[in-house]
Amino acid sequence: MRKLALTAAAAVFACSAAFASGPQGFNQAAVPGGPQGFNNQAPNTVAGVLANAYDDQIVTLQGRLTNFLGDDRYEFTDQAGDRIEVELDDDQNWNHISRDQLITIVGKVDKDLLSTTIEVKQAAPVQQ
Repeated sequence: MRKLALTAAAAVFACSAAFASGPQGFNQAAVPGGPQGFNNQAPNTVAGVLANAYDDQIVTLQGRLTNFLGDDRYEFTDQAGDRIEVELDDDQNWNHISRDQLITIVGKVDKDLLSTTIEVKQAAPVQQ
């Protein structure tokens, strides 16, 4: 009976030591302080969004609003000259940004079968 108790105690100690150190085999350098082993790098160019972004992904882009497309839709052009349609929700006040001003936008990708757009959640002028 004593051997069984010692074996059980050793097994519990070994399991608790393994769990205390966290999961093994993950690269912690990718996201310091976050979960290990995930590549959370979102595209930061229009070309990257069009090629690699997935639906509902949050992205941050830098560029300019260059054309009004109607309703709350605008054309956004990044510094490489690539263009994408963005939606500025008319429930928000966007008068702090203007046409052809260098801005940073944060938005959610809306990827459909034939189109990709960005629903802008925040926009701010770039401090130069």
